[in-house]
Amino acid sequence: MNPAGEVTWGQDVAITCSISVQHLGGTFILQKTSGSFRKTKTSSSNSVTFIILKVNFDNEGAYQCQYQLQVSGRDFSSPLSDAVRLSVTVRFPKPSISMNPAGEVTWGQDVGITCSISTQHLGGTFILQKTSGSFRKTQTSSTNSATFSIFKVNFDNEGSYQCQYQIMHSGREFKSPLSNSVRLSVTVPLQQPSIDLTSPNRGLVWRPEGAEVTRDYSFVITCSISSHYPGGVFSLIFSGSNITDTKPAVNNSASFNFPVAEYEHQGNYSCVYEVTLSSRKFTSTETTLISIIITFPLWLLVSSVAAGILLLLLLVFLAVCLVCRRKRRAKPPAVLVQTQLSVRVGNDYERGEDDDDEEDYVNVDPMDSKKKLKEEEGRVEEEDSNDYEEPESEEDHDYEEAGPDVNFIKTTEVCFSVEEHREEEKEEEEEETDDDDDDDDDDEETDDDEDYENVTQSFGEDLWRT
Repeated sequence: MNPAGEVTWGQDVAITCSISVQHLGGTFILQKTSGSFRKTKTSSSNSVTFIILKVNFDNEGAYQCQYQLQVSGRDFSSPLSDAVRLSVTVRFPKPSISMNPAGEVTWGQDVGITCSISTQHLGGTFILQKTSGSFRKTQTSSTNSATFSIFKVNFDNEGSYQCQYQIMHSGREFKSPLSNSVRLSVTVPLQQPSIDLTSPNRGLVWRPEGAEVTRDYSFVITCSISSHYPGGVFSLIFSGSNITDTKPAVNNSASFNFPVAEYEHQGNYSCVYEVTLSSRKFTSTETTLISIIITFPLWLLVSSVAAGILLLLLLVFLAVCLVCRRKRRAKPPAVLVQTQLSVRVGNDYERGEDDDDEEDYVNVDPMDSKKKLKEEEGRVEEEDSNDYEEPESEEDHDYEEAGPDVNFIKTTEVCFSVEEHREEEKEEEEEETDDDDDDDDDDEETDDDEDYENVTQSFGEDLWRT
């Protein structure tokens, strides 16, 4: 038999029968040891070849040859030859394998692996298996390809995959060689998070150099990311220190609250997102830095300045009052004096008592009498304090009698008013003690417009002489 041994399904097979005999021109018979298969061929030589085209599993079996010859009307047959066995096998080419998407696959993504083969033996089964591990999937196909889907891949699905094709015939299983391998790599690409700054009580002002937050106001830093991975945490990094605050992500974001802004919160902040998948940690890149500047409250600054100004004005006012008070104590108060001087010339007896109402008054110039008033002020006080003295009798004086024609009464009235000292006297009266108030009550018996003080006769005589 040619080819000997196993014959590939669909291949042509030649079985040759031969005999050593002198009686040529007989017939060769090829038959299976079981079944009804039988072929005959007459030959003028001592051998013949039987061709079986495109063998299949029906052609499998044991074949034998026999030679027959008819001589003088009689049939002569040789014994059966030894049997040769025709075994049909199927040899498949190596399947091809492809993966979609190719290369790295994102965690949680769906993946399709397609196996295909070039064969006439359709209706077989495709097998997808990992080169290591127990993963194995099968799919029967009426075509020459099959696609295996892996949903929501994770790190357990990472590895190398191969395909194989197999078919069953007559209880026999035929398999193709393993395909080349493709590697499934699962990755977790994390986007760069975003960072945002807000102030619920409007204590935030954006400047080119950074965000200004008013001291004692609250502010919130929010970190967020676009991700479909479950869980994860956000870390708020304070540049220039080892301070890091971590909060779990809720709806792919986390908020870091600062109820009261202090100067120690001033600096640069950034966010980082971290997620753990299949016991493996994946970290995103840091966000862009956000600079926070803590400023002094404007209202407090204005209040401090206003309070300082008010305090300064108060100190100035107190200083002015103190200076004025010292000046008032150093300068004696002026006295408004009205002096009525009566100089009688002649004899009283020559005039009636009613003539007093007709006395003449002469106003003395205040400028001329001012010095006299000051000089006599002390003298008046001394005279007021002295004991009463008996007036001299008229006998001690010599009077020159005059006639009626020369009798006259000349009355001089001196008025001097210093209005500018009136206010100072009132202020001093308010500052004096209760004991001084009794003395002031005596002075208040004078008129509302001017204060008058009666000067003794001697003081009037001096003024008259002037």
